[in-house]
Amino acid sequence: MKLDAETNALIQKRLRQNLGFLEISGCAVLSTGTFSVVYLCRCSEIRHTMAAVAFLGILLVAGAGVLAMANATIRYRVRNPARTWLVATVSLWAGFATGFVVGDYYWNADTAKYYAYKEMASYVDVNPSVDKATSYMDAGVIYFKEGTSVLRSMALAFRNGRTYCVAPIYLDPLQNVSNTASSKTPGFITPRSGTIDFWAVGVDCCGDTGNTFTCGEAGIATARTGMRVLEDKSTLMYQLAVQEWSASTGLPSKHPMFLEWVTDPISVEESMLNTSINNFWRNAVGYFFASLIASYMLHMTLRHWKFV
Repeated sequence: MKLDAETNALIQKRLRQNLGFLEISGCAVLSTGTFSVVYLCRCSEIRHTMAAVAFLGILLVAGAGVLAMANATIRYRVRNPARTWLVATVSLWAGFATGFVVGDYYWNADTAKYYAYKEMASYVDVNPSVDKATSYMDAGVIYFKEGTSVLRSMALAFRNGRTYCVAPIYLDPLQNVSNTASSKTPGFITPRSGTIDFWAVGVDCCGDTGNTFTCGEAGIATARTGMRVLEDKSTLMYQLAVQEWSASTGLPSKHPMFLEWVTDPISVEESMLNTSINNFWRNAVGYFFASLIASYMLHMTLRHWKFV
């Protein structure tokens, strides 16, 4: 049975439409898959525990991109259908670049901290009035003795664009209310350790002068645990704040250690891991829909330019 020219043209048109849909959705899936692989190589346990495997994964994806680009170029030069290969190449490299940049961003923002805490030591029953920070330089989490708290009334705010807040962590009193104890610093009592090394800190959480210190969970009476601050830039600002505090009170702080004051550090670490997982899925789903739109637009543009 022969089809007339009009029916045949209609079938060919419908076939091209279906093929176009498959090309568009296929390129979106390819791009999202590439994004996901590279993202996980840059922002997951693979990067932390198997750096060589993560590097190899990225290298293999880049190699696939080079092969796709070479194939698209060859097909275009010999005038074979090349539109699908061209869009696939662009999609693959877009997924590679976006996955690398976004994965690296979230690694530095959140995920790296989780794995750093897992590798660092935890100490219990630390007395901030007796112990020195130099004994706990490998600490990630410190559980202080019962009764330890943050002296929020002696907090200080240091402004440098943002407000960096510091407050001493203490067990024995630091303020000499009666002025009966002998001290080189009138009005204050130097701790038995000879230094105030443990500090609760935070950003934009103590007002303009430090008089409303609410950083972390400093307002919760049962909190007595500190998680070490790992960001170098913040640590530098806190160091300057402590120097100012020490100069104003006369109390020494020889080797300050900066801590985020929390009630349950295990829950905080679990929250970091959950945040990392949620970030991946949110980014992957968002990227898929964005790549679907981009793939459609690129297909339509190339079709308009008579690419086959």
